[in-house]
Amino acid sequence: MKNILLFVALLATFSPVFAQQFKIEKSAGFEEPEYGWNRLLQLKNGNTLFFHAENKEGIIVVAYDKSRKEIARKTITSQLWSVRRLKTSIIASLCEINGEAVLFLLQDPKLYRLRISSTTADVIKEDDLGSLPLSVPFGGFAVQFGNADPNNIIVEKDPTSDCYATIYFNGFAKDRSERIRVVHYNGSHTIINEAFYESPGGAFKYLRYIGCVVDGDKRVFVTTYGHNGKSDDVAARVIVSSLKVGEKDFGHKLLNFSIDFNDTKSVMLYNRNNNKIQLLTLSQTGRSSKFFSSSTKTYFLTLLSYIDPETLDVTDVKVVQGQKVSEYAQSNIDAEYVYSGLPQHMVINKDNTTTILSEESRTVTTYRNGSVVQERTFIGALGISELSDTGAELRGYAISKKQVTQSILPALYVAARSKGVYVPPTQYGLGSTNVNQFMSFDYINAPNGRYILFNDLPVNYEKNESEKKRKTMSSVSESNTICFKLGDGKIDKFFLFGEPKDDQAIFCYIQASDYNKDINTYATLLVERERRKKEAKVAWVTFE
Repeated sequence: MKNILLFVALLATFSPVFAQQFKIEKSAGFEEPEYGWNRLLQLKNGNTLFFHAENKEGIIVVAYDKSRKEIARKTITSQLWSVRRLKTSIIASLCEINGEAVLFLLQDPKLYRLRISSTTADVIKEDDLGSLPLSVPFGGFAVQFGNADPNNIIVEKDPTSDCYATIYFNGFAKDRSERIRVVHYNGSHTIINEAFYESPGGAFKYLRYIGCVVDGDKRVFVTTYGHNGKSDDVAARVIVSSLKVGEKDFGHKLLNFSIDFNDTKSVMLYNRNNNKIQLLTLSQTGRSSKFFSSSTKTYFLTLLSYIDPETLDVTDVKVVQGQKVSEYAQSNIDAEYVYSGLPQHMVINKDNTTTILSEESRTVTTYRNGSVVQERTFIGALGISELSDTGAELRGYAISKKQVTQSILPALYVAARSKGVYVPPTQYGLGSTNVNQFMSFDYINAPNGRYILFNDLPVNYEKNESEKKRKTMSSVSESNTICFKLGDGKIDKFFLFGEPKDDQAIFCYIQASDYNKDINTYATLLVERERRKKEAKVAWVTFE
């Protein structure tokens, strides 16, 4: 009888310790970084680099070896770029190239490349790669009121090789043929091709950059939107183009979509499993405002296009609706729930399925005497759509969540974050804050499971209702990291770092995290709080 009771007791305790099936390692503790940029990068040699940047000090880099011991710590400064401007600088990308950590730093109007040792944290070499004009007359007016894109420099790396490309978008260049410049690099940081992008036959006066894919040292694919303003002599088109190494002219294909892609953002990936380019486009199709209210409702259309990389022909187009996400929400959250989230990322899984990750959001702007004094984004439920290799929705999941950030989150924010992109809140006219780095969510497609994780308040843990019945998480000091394992039509959830006790919280910097699928390990910046005492650690989670 005692053995039976013991067996029952063991069963009863199995669920709370489910997270302990994962291997969790932690570094020695250190003071929590309250402000600035934080990011982890796991390298192929097993080392991990932790980056932290604040104004005036420089970029602090801490190296950890395979045993999770600190082996180096350096503070990076420079004669090329300004340490004092780090507070407003953009991280265009952070990735591993040829065994080194490579940081692309954007300080208007220049792009800098820093090659950093994974063992000593020293700067091996830094370069000024290129620049754009600082400003143009009436440029700001055109961006704010004329639906024009601001000048930008984008870095796109091939995830299957060390090759990458830099794209210089100068929408205000007088010469139409010089508005987009593409520079293609190999893994040794040598330029292997460079060319200006010209619209097909010079038919379009204006070009918008939509996306890019690098195919090793062979070619670069670029997607744009070409239009002529209000003139209708040539219909606006989405253009898919390729630039082969050894050639200076792009090959083009105009896509015959029947909608206006004027305000379009995208995630563009090369699916090497079926040799197709997948283009997920999020396009604004309309906007309505109430006369006596500051609220505005915006309408979007999401398409998933499959493109033949050899011919640039579109082989199939699917409208992404997330019907099974709504069905799951109606069965598990609220019978009348209609999911309204917008895509945030697209992930191609090992089994050749595609996961579309969505998030509900609304932006609230507060005015005082006609001026903006606060902008916040209320982010809600998650939607996870799993698609077949042809784009058919196989499964859908919905997970309730209710958070608020201290600035506006841009479209496809999670997709940009996965590439190491970081735009400081000061870019939106706000003060230094790290609140946003704890918000939103992360997705891990491990070999034997798929996981969603985010920080939430313990009071919400047992709830599975719609946002109206949940408590909003506006600060993180009381939150804990919760992990959701997606099964075949069901979800299991647990506290990733253990069930919290009274006056205790364990949460992580979602934005600082890095999942390395080659070693199936998720590295994150963890904060452990007991009463008023807080301590930060780097944590490594190896999923099953």
